[in-house]
Amino acid sequence: MTAELDYLSGVLPRGARVADIGCGPGHHTRLLRECGFRVTGLDLSWGMLSSQGTPGVVQADMRALPMATGSLDAVWCAAALLHIPRSDVPVVLGEFARVLRTGGELITSLAEGDGELWETVSYESSCRRWYVLHQADPFAAQLGEAGFRVVGHSRRSTHRDWLHFRARRR
Repeated sequence: MTAELDYLSGVLPRGARVADIGCGPGHHTRLLRECGFRVTGLDLSWGMLSSQGTPGVVQADMRALPMATGSLDAVWCAAALLHIPRSDVPVVLGEFARVLRTGGELITSLAEGDGELWETVSYESSCRRWYVLHQADPFAAQLGEAGFRVVGHSRRSTHRDWLHFRARRR
């Protein structure tokens, strides 16, 4: 995520308001704060939020964000959309657009592929989570429908293939 952190640091001033949506235990929340941003981490799972003791985190559903319209300079959503049912993705993108100011930045990464499926999580074989895979062109179209202009995207591979999008609120 270094390239995305460098990008945000280049387009936003220190002190910019950023939400790390789907922050889990807050690893990226802390990295964004180290860049000089004012960051609130949000996640639906209280267990994830409380696991690392990261301050300034809020339990929230990304389909109904507890933030004022136009109150943010950027939304950071790393590997969290992969847990959102495909039918809810337009709602989530609409919420991202709602809370961003005009010209605000969206940085997001999502799993590349086709379909929706349950997968066993790597750290606990008895636990399964819902994964939704996306293709670049349809997701870019969804961003456009939600009021964003895609300013860049790339692919990376780790244990799965990832799509990374940079988009700006129109």
